[in-house]
Amino acid sequence: MEWRLRLPPGFGQRLRSQDGVTDPWLGSLPAQVQDVCDRWWLTPDGLAHGGGTSLVIPVLTSEGKSAALKLVSPLADPAEEKRALGMLAGHGVVECLRADADLRALLLERLDGPSLAAVADPLEAARIAGELARRIGSVPAPADAPRLSARSADWLRVLQEQHARAEHEGAALGMGVVRRAFDVVEELAADATVTLTHGDLSSQNVLRRADGSWCAIDPDLLCGPREYEAHTVLRGVLPSSADASDVGEVMASVTEQFCLAANADPVWAQALSHARFVASYYWEAQHEGDPQNIALLRAAAEVGV
Repeated sequence: MEWRLRLPPGFGQRLRSQDGVTDPWLGSLPAQVQDVCDRWWLTPDGLAHGGGTSLVIPVLTSEGKSAALKLVSPLADPAEEKRALGMLAGHGVVECLRADADLRALLLERLDGPSLAAVADPLEAARIAGELARRIGSVPAPADAPRLSARSADWLRVLQEQHARAEHEGAALGMGVVRRAFDVVEELAADATVTLTHGDLSSQNVLRRADGSWCAIDPDLLCGPREYEAHTVLRGVLPSSADASDVGEVMASVTEQFCLAANADPVWAQALSHARFVASYYWEAQHEGDPQNIALLRAAAEVGV
């Protein structure tokens, strides 16, 4: 039976909502898949699935080995992803088997999962993520890598604009909560980290290999503190901790476990997580996010973790 590309539900709509420049790319995807498969002697081997900016198709190589073909949309830079994967090779990230920035294509090891979201114990999930953050954070950043510290001024400006809008709409967080977030973002400007960090070490971006080991996908080429990753780990456990008698205690325990494994500073991790929870709450609330998620994010921001 002839294989036909079927886009995952909602994939096209999600990309179009971010930037209209993806329309031509989406329309050309069937031809792109065929072209890359012909060039690299690949055979599609399953249903395509989509990430935030890319389409991933299970394939078999000419030797019959399992792999994953990733086609990168105009919303991301395949050359930067190729470079990041190359620099982090052997340090807890997915293996890149082949790449061509002009084709906007990468051939990766196939990871059938599950993702870290399947780990029921939040402390165990935090330990796994922390170990990956430590391994990634052991790699020196190249001199031209974007720095989180250099982004702090823009982050502060956006955060202030979000807060002003929230005040106008009657949905603002308390000034004490927001002032602390402002202070943390200002402090980030002085960060002197010289190593790489993942950028978005969420539970969905950590997958288990067939041998039981775990690795991260979609790393950025980003210089910054590994403590920055604690926020996405905490977001992953928020839904399951919502009914806890003391959400703050749960979040503090998860942060501590993450930092023990990552060899990171829990105080700085908690501070960065707090600022990111404030920013995440305002973003979701001002972009018609899921009401339950918005409530969870506000609660987490007000905990002060």
